[in-house]
Amino acid sequence: MATLENSLTGESCLLRANHVFGRDSARCDTVIADPYVSRVHAHIRWADGRWELHDHSSNGTLVSGTRVRNGEGVVLRQGDLIHFSKASAVYWRVGELSDPADMLWPLRVPAKPILLDTGHVLPGDAIPAVTVMRSADGDWLCDDTPGTRVLRDGDEVVSGLFAWRLVLAHGRHTTLAMREASGPSEQLQQIDFTVSRDEEHVHAVLNTRGGMADLGERAHHYCIVTLARLRCADAQAGYDTASQGWIDLEVLARMLGTDVSHVNVQIHRARAQFATLASSGSAQLVERRRGSVRFGSTGFRVFRGELLECQSAPAAPIDYAPYRPVPAVTLSSLHAS
Repeated sequence: MATLENSLTGESCLLRANHVFGRDSARCDTVIADPYVSRVHAHIRWADGRWELHDHSSNGTLVSGTRVRNGEGVVLRQGDLIHFSKASAVYWRVGELSDPADMLWPLRVPAKPILLDTGHVLPGDAIPAVTVMRSADGDWLCDDTPGTRVLRDGDEVVSGLFAWRLVLAHGRHTTLAMREASGPSEQLQQIDFTVSRDEEHVHAVLNTRGGMADLGERAHHYCIVTLARLRCADAQAGYDTASQGWIDLEVLARMLGTDVSHVNVQIHRARAQFATLASSGSAQLVERRRGSVRFGSTGFRVFRGELLECQSAPAAPIDYAPYRPVPAVTLSSLHAS
């Protein structure tokens, strides 16, 4: 595992394999409530056997006194001091830097971190004892309820006075794959979303057996890509197809930092754009039920920068040339040109 310790609170932060820092609670693993910190300020990732910090901010990040600018990266070393923004007085000390791993992270004393291996009897005075074990499918199972439950990232586990939170090494940023689609219309098309590293821009391309249609960079694409991520995460967690991806409109609006009426406008615009280009008999882009929406059964891939973040799995390959993500247009790239 790898950790950072906050100099102000003394609390330790357990790093995921791709860990995002910033002000935006919907996009970041660790939220930093500081006006000098960007919504998506920086991320730390495990790559090639080492931990790297990459900055995406306007104010930069300091690592042991050296400024890391937007788009730059640096390899972390134990004992490094990280300031997210040069104006921030709070720093984070780099602790242990071992490989990322699934953990039970203590919520309060006397619980201690537990590195998950295959099976564990948890400490505590619970009767009967609480156990956590890995299933044949790779899920973590816990018997603290009448029926054994599958633990999802962030779930709490309690054993008497002891309490932990499950932190998956790859969390929501791992490359996920949904179960295979089954309907014939689902085999005919796929949308590729390319999200800029700072999550400010989304470019979309619709691929069909008839060719490729550039959907451009639109504000409504971020709403749709959020729904795609949610559906993929539910599929990875083992939810059945009928249950995957549904989210209350009010919750979605809070995630996007807007109101329900504006979310409805974004969904309408996305569906209208998709309908003019999709083949006859295509699946719906967004499905609705009372008070809730979800991404439909159209195939998709989501790229963050140039890395594949998550994808659906069409039942049959589509006859088109592999799509290479288009770098998002930003103010800095316009100034550079």
